[in-house]
Amino acid sequence: MRKFLWLFCLSLLIALPLGCAPAKKPAPAPQPKTIVVPDVSRITFETMDYDKAPEIVKALANTLRDKHFAVWTSVNGRNYVLVSQQNLPAGRAIKIAEIERRLPANDFDWINVKLKYLSTAPSGPKADTEKPLVASFTMDRPVKALGFEIEREAAPPGLPVPAVPVAPKEKNTADKGLRLDSPAPGEQVKSPLQVSGTAAGVAGQVRIRIKNAAGVTLAEKPVAIQGGKFTATMGFSSPAERERGSVEAFVTGDEGVEKDTVSVPVVLLPAAAGETESIGAP
Repeated sequence: MRKFLWLFCLSLLIALPLGCAPAKKPAPAPQPKTIVVPDVSRITFETMDYDKAPEIVKALANTLRDKHFAVWTSVNGRNYVLVSQQNLPAGRAIKIAEIERRLPANDFDWINVKLKYLSTAPSGPKADTEKPLVASFTMDRPVKALGFEIEREAAPPGLPVPAVPVAPKEKNTADKGLRLDSPAPGEQVKSPLQVSGTAAGVAGQVRIRIKNAAGVTLAEKPVAIQGGKFTATMGFSSPAERERGSVEAFVTGDEGVEKDTVSVPVVLLPAAAGETESIGAP
């Protein structure tokens, strides 16, 4: 009997830990990763042969072939940057140095294309300057705005910077073609802006246009020519902060094709507090 009780107690001691084993805790749920978007990030791009670009890209370049241009377009979800190589000083070259993506906000992506004017042309096969440079890149969503930043390469230490040849001024230049007299290059301007110039011997309608740093047209309208001169008051949407811009005068010929464009760089100033803006009519 004593032996039976001893075996019964031993069985209870063995069974007790098995019945009181703690329940296994569930694995913690994975936490979502926080994706940090940098203020500025580089975009991988590739340069390509102009002849292998899409037909729409080549058609755009063909439309601007008589101008020194830097433009952008999108074809089938891929973005293309085109930069003219014409009208560069002898022995100089230009390249697309970098493409940046600014901090996205409210589904708005700002793309900045850095162009560099080289003091000497790179060694190797001579580039066909009659054709524009072409670079392409992709994004995870459509580009909403694109701007260009131009940088000039510094001359090597101890060497003088080659001077860009400037043609001597001819007499009576006011009697030849289209010219902007006001505003002056680099002038700080705000809306409304007084624009004046000369348009002698041009065939077609003269129009004035104001653009911001991104190349967006803020105001545009035709002007009347009297005695070979024109004056117009242009109201435009003022920027929130001062920024670079340009004032352009150009001629529209047959079928609305632009030609003889002249441009003056300016600094656009924001409107003063409480100031009412009047936007110029098209």
